[in-house]
Amino acid sequence: MDQRCVYYEKPLLESGTLGTKANVQVVLPHVTESYSSSQDPPEKSHPSCTIKNFPNQIEHTIAWAKERFEEYFTKPAEVVNSYLSQPNFIEQAKVSGETGQLLKIRSYLVENKPLGFEECIVWARQQFEIEYANEIKQLLYSLPKDLVRLNSSVHAAFND
Repeated sequence: MDQRCVYYEKPLLESGTLGTKANVQVVLPHVTESYSSSQDPPEKSHPSCTIKNFPNQIEHTIAWAKERFEEYFTKPAEVVNSYLSQPNFIEQAKVSGETGQLLKIRSYLVENKPLGFEECIVWARQQFEIEYANEIKQLLYSLPKDLVRLNSSVHAAFND
């Protein structure tokens, strides 16, 4: 893309995100450095969009599995333990605007609290269905194998 923009003397706005990090580079042919002449520092983590939608390396599946484990087992336990061990947890959450934490605690301890082993099995089966059937079917429906889509920035660069 960069080489084509330089060749056709079209400006390029290159941008990307990685979690909470973002980068932007404006390329003006024959005025600024082109994208291909610079080199990004090595990434320490994988883009979440790649992990969620287009995992193509074993590292992506490992990162995905770690995210899921933390989401289901680590973070809920940490939130509940903080609530149980800190007497002023609720006041602090309200002051800092983290009312979502209070809703999560209510969900973990009241609304979605499993009452036995059988309910844990049902929950695990439902999560399996979401992760390994529903989300995959939706992704394949949204992005079929034969889909060819021109990126909007590519389209704009060549239609100016």
